[in-house]
Amino acid sequence: MRTDGHSHLALRAGITIGAVLTAPLLLLAGGFAYDRLVRHLYRDGGPYSKEEGWVHPAYFVTTNALVRALTRPTRRTG
Repeated sequence: MRTDGHSHLALRAGITIGAVLTAPLLLLAGGFAYDRLVRHLYRDGGPYSKEEGWVHPAYFVTTNALVRALTRPTRRTG
């Protein structure tokens, strides 16, 4: 997904709405999935190249403040 344009604005809004709807699940078990997603995205040769203007849609999930706040209680990194 290209980082420029208006398509990422709709994606960010959808992620926030999804986080609100799944808040109880994220509070109980979201940290484990979040940690795994972060490891997948930021490994060597990961599925994005932000320098070239391309990111994986999951990048927006990991940078969403509400998702990070809701998964904080069950994350290994705290």
